[in-house]
Amino acid sequence: MSIDRFPHSAKEESFEFAPGVRAELDGIIEKYPVKRSALIPALQLAQKQNGYITSAVMQHIAGLFDISAMEVWGVVSFYSMLKTHPIGEYHFQLCSNLSCNLLGSGALLRQIEERLGIRAGETRADGKFSLERVECLGACGGAPCVQINMDYFERVTPGMIDEIISALEKGEYVPPAGADEVAPPSAAAGAAVAENAAGNVVENVAADAAEKADG
Repeated sequence: MSIDRFPHSAKEESFEFAPGVRAELDGIIEKYPVKRSALIPALQLAQKQNGYITSAVMQHIAGLFDISAMEVWGVVSFYSMLKTHPIGEYHFQLCSNLSCNLLGSGALLRQIEERLGIRAGETRADGKFSLERVECLGACGGAPCVQINMDYFERVTPGMIDEIISALEKGEYVPPAGADEVAPPSAAAGAAVAENAAGNVVENVAADAAEKADG
């Protein structure tokens, strides 16, 4: 099992918020009675600007909030949405929890891996795509759910995945699709889910074991 550790930046590395981003952060801080409450938004803005969270980022934010860098690290290491390593321009997060699992997330994972040419936990060599299996995206009513960057795609089908990836490969914007915007599963699809549910659960358990072994 791998353990995340405080990422140390090269000595010459530094980080400061760009003027426009800093102005946005100041506006967010003003909304909170306690400045520290804006720590997560600050980290999200830093990640958006820098691509991921480095030691230099945490040192800078610690100074802004008058706390230690280790206190910032405690937040960064807790939330999976905050990354301490480079991810792709389009970061796919595929829910593997119960609802999504039963409704075919295992098959979607295999399809995405095949289309992108990477495995879960990897970033493609060109830096355009990365893929991650996550525990829950909080969209059980729209399972199976895939999050791409900050956008949710619910009731995802293999056909939707093909269309999304093809569009992103061309640099085209793909709007998010909530459960209300996608047709509910058909009766035939429901029967197929019932037939394959046990197999999907076993496959995801095996994938979890493989990931832990690799770590």
